[in-house]
Amino acid sequence: MKKLEKKKVVVMEHLNLDDIGLTDRVQYNAAVANFNQIQRTVNSNTDEIKSELDSKANLHDINDKIDALNEDWKARLKRVTLGTDEETIENIVTKILIEKGVI
Repeated sequence: MKKLEKKKVVVMEHLNLDDIGLTDRVQYNAAVANFNQIQRTVNSNTDEIKSELDSKANLHDINDKIDALNEDWKARLKRVTLGTDEETIENIVTKILIEKGVI
């Protein structure tokens, strides 16, 4: 069973906008607000993708378990059909012995 590794969400660093010529305070504040919105959106999308990947990994694990159980049941059904399943034979013999009063 594979598990996806959980990765740490990378948070964007605060940018110094003075270097790109945003010396007007209104422009600067608008740019900061835009970058903050972008950062929130990226982080939200990252969380959604991580959640979806975790969900898919869980479904994959469940499918693997179901496949293994299915194979076990097929093998047991084959043994029962052939009369070689020890647990079934033991239960039947015990039931017959109880009915006959032997045990």
